[in-house]
Amino acid sequence: MKIAILGAGALGSLFAAYLKRAGADVTLIARPARAAQIEREGVRVVGLSNLTERVSVTCDPQEVASADLAIVALKTQQSAGVLPQLKLSKPVVAFSLQNGVYKNSELAATFGAGQVLGAAAFTAAEMQADGTILFTLNEQLLLGERAPMLSERASTIAHFLDDAGLRSKAVDNIVPVEWSKYAVFVAMFCLAVITRQETHRFLSHPEGAAMMAALLREMALLAAAEGIGDLVDNKFFPMSKLLARPLAEISQWVRVFGAQMARHAPRHKVSALQDLERNRPTEYEETVGYAARRARVLGVPTSALDACAKLCATIAVRPV
Repeated sequence: MKIAILGAGALGSLFAAYLKRAGADVTLIARPARAAQIEREGVRVVGLSNLTERVSVTCDPQEVASADLAIVALKTQQSAGVLPQLKLSKPVVAFSLQNGVYKNSELAATFGAGQVLGAAAFTAAEMQADGTILFTLNEQLLLGERAPMLSERASTIAHFLDDAGLRSKAVDNIVPVEWSKYAVFVAMFCLAVITRQETHRFLSHPEGAAMMAALLREMALLAAAEGIGDLVDNKFFPMSKLLARPLAEISQWVRVFGAQMARHAPRHKVSALQDLERNRPTEYEETVGYAARRARVLGVPTSALDACAKLCATIAVRPV
């Protein structure tokens, strides 16, 4: 399988190393400095595994003439500048590891709507100062068609990724899965950026948990207005069960989850907070901002989201 991976940050590099080791013909599209480092040193992974792979890399998207699969691992704000530069010679199946749901519209504009798979990645890695990738979570990557069905191509790609060591599964309902992850991400983004705290701290605090509960409820209302239907459970947040409960019970569950994170992942920080601390642009516009804008367009009552979005806009927006 010939694979183009756009973005050589933590997840893009991780996927490139694993897929190269599995025998795929991988080309990684990176910024010049990162491309030069990969050419010198390869992609180095530590944490859940230890490996170094020599991966083909370029900093010019137009040099990738063909591929069977494109995996987008850019930050969401980078997509608009990179995707139009691709000049692939044949139809390519594509999916994105990015946060949010706006990503699929951007992929459809580049590859065609029929070539895009939805994806929700419960996979985590962090790039260290020396360029090494710290692999921290290999829970599951869920893939599926944008229409409710279990397709052969989604199953084939998921099996290939899973066999490579990146736990993956094809599902027949990827849209509510993506939205369920998106709801949690928006809530966590807001609280992390506003409080500037490790994740367990704002989740276990009574007021932080109450705000988290309110944001989850409002994101569920937005999903319903978008025609997504009910949100679904994942390993970390049992959304369908939670959202059927009163806000006080949701808040209490969030506090318990925060206490669990304090024991098992006390240093975890939401990616948006990591970006702020490193003075890098955040994904505000394409994630929290997008949700707030859609809520206004659809007339969804989202007072908590609206207030948090306004605060985040003053904190999290940086020049690209």
